[in-house]
This record gives sequence, structure tokens and C-alpha cells, in this order.
Amino acid sequence: MNPTAPPAPTRLAQGLALAEAYCTEPRPKEVAAYGDDGLLLRVDVPTRHGAEHPHLVHYRRHPDGTWHAGWTLPWGTQALPVPGGYVCVRRADGRTLVELRPADGGPEQLLLTTPGRVGALAPRPGGGQIAVTTSTFGGPGEHPQDLLAGSDAVWAEGSDMTLSYAKQPQGEWQVHLVPLDGTDPRPLTPHVPAGLALSGEAAWATQATLLLGAQRHHRHGVRNFGLLSLTADHEDATRELFSDDVDLCYPVPGPGGQVAYLGTTPRHDNTPITQFACLVGEELHQPVLLAAADGLWQRPIGWDGPRRLVCTAESGPRRGLYVHDLDDATWRPVPARASVITARIHDGRAAVLTSAPDTPPALEVGPLHPGRPGEHVVAAEAPPRPGRLHYRRQRVPGLDGDVASWVCLPQNGTPHATVVLYHGGPFQSWAEWSWRWNPWPFVACGLAVVLVEPPLSLGYPDAVRTGWRQWRGGIAASAAAQVESVRAAEGLLDSPLALMGGSFGGYLALTTADLLNPDLVVTHAAPLDLTQVAEGSDVGWQWIREFGDPTEWRPLYQINSLAPRPVRPGTRVLLSHGLQDGLVPPTETLRTHRALVRQGVRSEVAFFRSEAHPLSRPGNIRAWYRWVLSAVADELTPKEADTPAEEPR
Repeated sequence: MNPTAPPAPTRLAQGLALAEAYCTEPRPKEVAAYGDDGLLLRVDVPTRHGAEHPHLVHYRRHPDGTWHAGWTLPWGTQALPVPGGYVCVRRADGRTLVELRPADGGPEQLLLTTPGRVGALAPRPGGGQIAVTTSTFGGPGEHPQDLLAGSDAVWAEGSDMTLSYAKQPQGEWQVHLVPLDGTDPRPLTPHVPAGLALSGEAAWATQATLLLGAQRHHRHGVRNFGLLSLTADHEDATRELFSDDVDLCYPVPGPGGQVAYLGTTPRHDNTPITQFACLVGEELHQPVLLAAADGLWQRPIGWDGPRRLVCTAESGPRRGLYVHDLDDATWRPVPARASVITARIHDGRAAVLTSAPDTPPALEVGPLHPGRPGEHVVAAEAPPRPGRLHYRRQRVPGLDGDVASWVCLPQNGTPHATVVLYHGGPFQSWAEWSWRWNPWPFVACGLAVVLVEPPLSLGYPDAVRTGWRQWRGGIAASAAAQVESVRAAEGLLDSPLALMGGSFGGYLALTTADLLNPDLVVTHAAPLDLTQVAEGSDVGWQWIREFGDPTEWRPLYQINSLAPRPVRPGTRVLLSHGLQDGLVPPTETLRTHRALVRQGVRSEVAFFRSEAHPLSRPGNIRAWYRWVLSAVADELTPKEADTPAEEPR
């Protein structure tokens, strides 16, 4: 042994180094635009100051089939391909700019500026114009009789008042018809019926008919999503479409006078929601629902001609790409290397950003029809992963349908403990790479990591009924059984255990602690008292959609809330929350921390002042990993046996 050689890094140091690498890597976010002149990739770049800035990066295809990066637009967030270039949205000097950028990266032409935000960029059929929706920030002290003028109060009279609106009032959505030749935009002023509000979504059904997203917030808290039809040259001619059977969001305009929407069924008694692809024409007849095989929850993302709709849908371990032929009502999968994060369709080809739990995002362009290979564009860089994983489909007694877990194990050696990660949502999954709740820093510390997909996870439609309105008795019970099944199969039942998760995953971490007796629990922004969350959340209508009115159905909320004493005394618990969170009130974490301390639990709490619901700033994520990985080393590392002292001679 070389006595001057530096010591080998500890397992903790290896995990911290891997987390540090993930926090400094630019993160491909979505395919922002794809057209004749190449494509734009949205990339979020970490800064030296612990934040991240959005960029749009242009890639162009060379004649040999390779793709190369050209120009970059800092602070770019949205884009739309148009002849000769792209309409791009970026922030600059405190304002939002809508600009026309040539494909060669030449000087931009300003089309529209707003002090607020941009919602939709909707190209008008025939070219030459786009519809742009914008929302400016409102001001405090506004009241119908000016009674609050001069104060900083934010007033409302409906049940749709939110704390986020109180912190930063939002003005009503405006619609602009913007010429691409740089002439002045023309405002469109649709008549919005009383009780409705625009949502910021827009899509053209025909050259004359613009479909605007709208929402109705009912007095008892339920929110429905529908459409307003606007004739662009006769602005007072508006019609509305609200369906009793489906809510309509995320429009994808087609070439044949139809617009595809993601349709979500509203709550009816105890029936779980489902999602479909829907078609709406300019006549605003009732939406046509396109049911997919095997109960797939498909979401429209593009068109391959007037009669083929392209969707994404999750099935088990992957989110795939599918083509729906409207003439024969068949669905055909499109091969992809991994799960589809986002995709854009153009001229029979797809620009697809994919990833997997063990594979960072990669961008590829390929045909929608099998037989021709795809072309690699770019991939995120990351250090080699320190282990391997496999997908384990699971059957839980009393559960309808299969569920699953991913199991991540160190490359060499036997793991000395287990970390369980529960995803948020609950309608999410572990289908793709995560920059935030990533298993590999824990694996680098010599741990096994189990990524649990319990009922209500996307990709397991048969198990939805088990979890709907049954978070403790259905989802948490299944999740605990899934964890024990994996630990038994891997020979880890007697090893130390940590339970972790964010949002709904944090709820599961604390709820399953009562059944699994972990050594460490880590949660972020967890909803725990479901009544309090439903009443205080900015998306309280989503809770009402599942559980009903919090007053009428209070016993159901209480049954599914966190048990009074979920963690045994002496257990270490790390709780965190963003103070700007509008989805789960930060007081959920504060009161839980206080209650756990009173019960003898070793609870610690951290509030991130700049964060909203997810922990998103790289500097904060880096600090969170240091905190959590150090706790893992302290609580899960096997202790050396005490060595008896030598007898005096």
C-alpha cells in the first residue's frame, strides 16, 4: 500500500459527490418546438447562486443525419415554429417578450410585450398570425365600491379565493391577434359569461374559429373546465361548451378542423376519475371520447395528418407514444428507447425527450412509422450510476390488478440498509429520471432503494379503484405490503429502514411508518390533515373532486388523514417545506413537527423560504441532500460492536 495515497472516499462522500453532480448538470426539460428548420429544446441551467435559468437551445439537422446545437436564447421558456424561424417567449428587464427569431439565430423582431405572463401561442391556420393569451398582475385594494382602496387587502367573494392570488393578484386573461410581420397586435375581447373565467389556453379549430379554455368555479368548491368559441372577426359572437361527462384541457389543434383535448371525467359518487383523448370541432358539439385499449390514460400531444392523433400513455414501467387511427379506431405504439417525457410531432416524425429511472434525459428524432431508425440529438451528462435496477411487478392480496416497485441495488456488495422512496401525485409514477428524488446517491452509500408504485400510480388502471378515496386503507396498506415483499425477496427484512417522499409521497412515508417501524423518515411538503389541506390549498377543488365537500364528508377526510401517533418514540424524522407552497399549506409541516416532538420523536424541520410546492432550486436541493444523506449515514450505518477495554497489567 502506498502510505502517501489519499484514503478511499467513504460511502457518504460518494453519495454526496453524486448528488452534487446532479445539482450542477443542465436539465433538459421539454421539446419546446419542432419544425422545418430544426427544433428548440428547453433546458434549465443551474447558476452559481443556487438557482436555475431557463434556456431555449436550437438544434439543426445536417445532411448526414446528425444534429448540432446552434444558437441559445437565455431566459427563453416557450416557442412555436413558424415559416423561417420561431416565435419565442422570454423574460427580460422585468417584462415578458414575444419575439420572432429567424432559424439562423439572426436578430429578433419584437411582436408583443407584457408585464405579466404568456399562456398560449396559437398559430392561426393559413399563416401570418398567431393568437397569444396574456395575464397581467393585478393590484391590492380593488373592490367593487372602492371600499378597500388605499389598503393592501386583496378581496374576493367566491370560493375560488387562494393564498397565491392574495400574495400576487392575477388579472384576467387577455387575447391578442398578433401578426408575424411586426405590425401592431389587435386585442380580441370575447364576451365571457358571468360565472366563467378564461384559463389561458387557446387553439384554432378553423381559420376563423378560436377555442378558448374556460373554467367555472362552483360555490361548493368544484371546478369544471370547458371552452368558449370566439369568431375572430366578430368578437361578440361567442359560444360555450361545458360537458357533464368530461373536463377539457391541454388543446392540440389538428389539420382537419378538429382540436384534441385531454378529457378528465368529473366526480360522480364513488367512481374514480379517468382520462381520455377527446375531439372537439368548431360546431362545439359534445366531445367525442377516444377510449384506448387496456384502460390507458392517453394524452394528446400532436397529429400525424388529419386522421391520426398522437398521444402519450403510461403502461406499467413506461410512458409510451401511440398513434390513434381515427378511421379504424386502432392504437399503435411507436417504439421509444425509454419513457417519453415530452414530444413534438412534425411531418410524420417525432422529436422525443425520453428517460428512465436509471437513464438521464436524451433527445431523439425519429419516424412515427416503424422501419426507419431514429437520430440521436443530445443527451444529458451524468456520472456513471453506481448500481443496477430491476422492475418487480407485484400482486397484493385484496388488491384489484397489479402494482409494482423498482429495486435499485449497489453494483458490488450487499446493501446494508433500505431506503424507500414514494412518489408524489398521487397520479404519478417512477417512469422517468428524477433530478430531485433520485435513488442513485443513496445507492452510492451502499443502500438498496425501493421505488414504490402503489394504487393510483399512473400505468396501473386496474388498481385505481383500490386507492380512490382510500389513501390509508388502500394505498398505504398496499405500499407497506409492497415494501415488505421487496425486502423479503432481497434478504433485507432485518436491515435498517428509511421511508422518504415528497407531497403525497411524504404522506405515505409517515403513514406507512406505523406499519413498517423505520429508523428514519424524511418528508417534504406532505399533506397530512386532509381536511385542513382541502380547506387551505390553492387546488382545494381537486380534493373535493375526490373526497367530496370537507364539511359533509369530514369523517372520510379524517379516516384518511395521518394517524395521531404515526411514528414510534425515538425515531428520527426530517420534515421540510417551502414557505411559498400554495398546494399544501406549510403549517401542515409545522404542526406535525410540534406534535412529533411532544410525542418523543426526534423530529427536525427545515423551511425553505424561496420554494413553492416542489423543492426546485439546485442550491436548496444540494443542501437537502447533504442533510438527508448525513442522517442516513447516522441512522442506517451498522454500528461497530463495542470492544471491551483491556485489563490493566
